[in-house]
Amino acid sequence: MMRNAPTFIVFGASRSGTTGLYTYLKQHPEIFMSPAKETNFFAYEGRTPDCAGPGAEYVNNSITRLEDYEALFGEAGSEKARGEASPLYLYVPGTAQRIRAKLPDVKLIAILRNPIDQAFSHFLYARRQMLEPLEDFNAALDAEQSRVEAGWQPMFHYARFPRYAEQLSAYFDAFPREQLQIHLYEDFEERPLEVLKEIFAFIGVDDQFSPDIEYRPNAGGVPRNKAFQDLIMKPTPASKLFSIIPADIRRRVRDAISGWNMTKETCPAAARRRLKAALGDEINALGPMIGRDVTHWLRD
Repeated sequence: MMRNAPTFIVFGASRSGTTGLYTYLKQHPEIFMSPAKETNFFAYEGRTPDCAGPGAEYVNNSITRLEDYEALFGEAGSEKARGEASPLYLYVPGTAQRIRAKLPDVKLIAILRNPIDQAFSHFLYARRQMLEPLEDFNAALDAEQSRVEAGWQPMFHYARFPRYAEQLSAYFDAFPREQLQIHLYEDFEERPLEVLKEIFAFIGVDDQFSPDIEYRPNAGGVPRNKAFQDLIMKPTPASKLFSIIPADIRRRVRDAISGWNMTKETCPAAARRRLKAALGDEINALGPMIGRDVTHWLRD
């Protein structure tokens, strides 16, 4: 048995509101959230990630030792629920089985976004973080296979990441259906407090609590000024001077400044058609699996 084990896990999906959800869950007085938002422990348990490409350290620095993972929850007190949020859990094969082996009774929560929008949002996020060297999304899709073969980190697996039906099937095989709660990103965007109420009830805490949802972290976009964005996003000796400021506050300030430098883009029509063709079967399979009609994702 694990010590200080989480009672729930947000296991996906990337670029689908998981950082916002983590932020709001953390505000609840009856919930303890891991101070590391993306531990990736069950994705890489007992292994040494060896990703290549820009930003590989985000994955390579994942927590892989059980004692380090348990230590994240060592500060928990009398909270009714303990949790973490790692979107890679939905993507990395074998993760569901590893969670089941150590946490058979854990509650599992996912938010799923239109896969085509998710893929483009991933691209915009990589651009915002100054990690994606290509400016054209179609070119990035063309480069995906060679990047996968070169071992680039999962962020760059744009068309592979949102294969939800394939990925969820592993969780439905490993856990009773009542231990999983699946939401759609559009519901979370349009009715966040309603979705949060359902999640609070699911994990066994006061569902009347209303967190501050004004802050929307991790928005995507394309930098107006690349040099300025580089200065904001990449660590420098000067940035270490601010390490005494709590990470949440630093992130809010960084996102606010970065947001000022962002301009919105829409997914190129050719890329959208390409992704619809690649992911259409997945989208059609997902609806019956989760009991929701998601065919509008192919019409948008």
